[in-house]
Amino acid sequence: MADQGTLHTFAGVPRTRRAYLALAGGIAAGALAACGQAGSGSAPPSQAQGPVTLRFAADRGRLDAGVQAVIDAFNARGGPIKVQADLVTGSLVERILTQAAAGELPDLTHTHPRDYHSWVNGGLLVPLDDYIKKDRTNAPDLLPTAIDYWNRDGKRWAMPNNLSVQSMYFNKQIFDRRGVKYPDAYEKEGKWTFDVYLDIARQLTSGTGDDKIFGATWMHSALDIQLGFLWPFGADLWDKDRQKTTLDSKEALEAIQFQADLTHKYGLAPTADEWRPFSTAPSSTWGAAFSAGRAAIELQPNDSLVQHVMAATFPKGHVPMPKGRAGRVVRGLAVGAHITKGSKHPDAAFEHANFQAGKESEKIMLGLHVSLPWHKSTIDKMEQSMFQPWESVAFYQEGVRRLRPTPYVAKFGDISSLYATNYTQVRHGQKTAAQMITEIKSQIDSLLRA
Repeated sequence: MADQGTLHTFAGVPRTRRAYLALAGGIAAGALAACGQAGSGSAPPSQAQGPVTLRFAADRGRLDAGVQAVIDAFNARGGPIKVQADLVTGSLVERILTQAAAGELPDLTHTHPRDYHSWVNGGLLVPLDDYIKKDRTNAPDLLPTAIDYWNRDGKRWAMPNNLSVQSMYFNKQIFDRRGVKYPDAYEKEGKWTFDVYLDIARQLTSGTGDDKIFGATWMHSALDIQLGFLWPFGADLWDKDRQKTTLDSKEALEAIQFQADLTHKYGLAPTADEWRPFSTAPSSTWGAAFSAGRAAIELQPNDSLVQHVMAATFPKGHVPMPKGRAGRVVRGLAVGAHITKGSKHPDAAFEHANFQAGKESEKIMLGLHVSLPWHKSTIDKMEQSMFQPWESVAFYQEGVRRLRPTPYVAKFGDISSLYATNYTQVRHGQKTAAQMITEIKSQIDSLLRA
């Protein structure tokens, strides 16, 4: 899975982040010296002579979601560079920091763009701009929205290996039982808005206990995932200089309250107790209620569909994100490959990272149904055969065109953890969105300036 909101797993390192950041800052110079690399600047020329075996550290979820298949395809070419996957258990972010402290960094690693910042802070990654500028084949064809997820401090830190967008998926069976018009019919009429989404969800919510049908399943408290609501409402996370949060704007407060009200005010989304039967599912934050036939509509990124939505046997439908006052602004995600400063062969490592971002890799990821195309030359050539009959190629293409890269910052993990903890109280009706943001705004601003 590329995109999750389970904070203890993917949103930085909430419980031990400060300790690990301190560790990273303290050991960066020593670890890099132990690895034979300079502490700053772009990658030096490769020191590889003859065959090279590179170590690629990744967690099980990402290996299973295509990384291993791409590594196998790279190795099958039979060249002098070989790549060996190194399965990391637990937090990949923490493991890389620990390996840095021991002078045992891998050559490459692989993350969601919210997770790599402590590595940059510790000086553990190679900026890729010089390599990207020199590449005349693959890099110029990459969609800016894919590679821009990895912009930070004026540098690019990864090559994309996945691109997904948020859409909404719906259970036609529930709609038919209640005699409610499908969302894609509203889309064709130009009327698919958040007001209509709310109205439909209210019509479709029914029952109690284990028989309850949720009209709008929405569980996520991760700040970046909530951009699927914030941006269409006309809100954003921070100002253009990324020094102050703008979550206290009228538009942001409306978007935050709208999401929370789906649970507390309207009862359209599960409470924590109602979600408990689904919490141990393979994807504990997406799709479990949907595949059980108890979710009428659910917002998901397309890379999360395999485990639950695709497996469901009832008739399904697909519709793009609703339009808000700002129109249709789509949130999505990319996942990518980094080169660490522990690599003694950074040129060879970039060759593999560029393969991870290439068209052969794209084809593999499409075949696994965990990505959309991320090349300019292929996004308009998507065929229905790449997807399920109930998925719309036209909706995916529009989603990619309207995709806005998330403006991640160095302390995003800390900010998202702070936000999620307080948002839970809004979702439970214990405070309003305005009260929450008033209480935490100064803390967010301090983290932005840190």
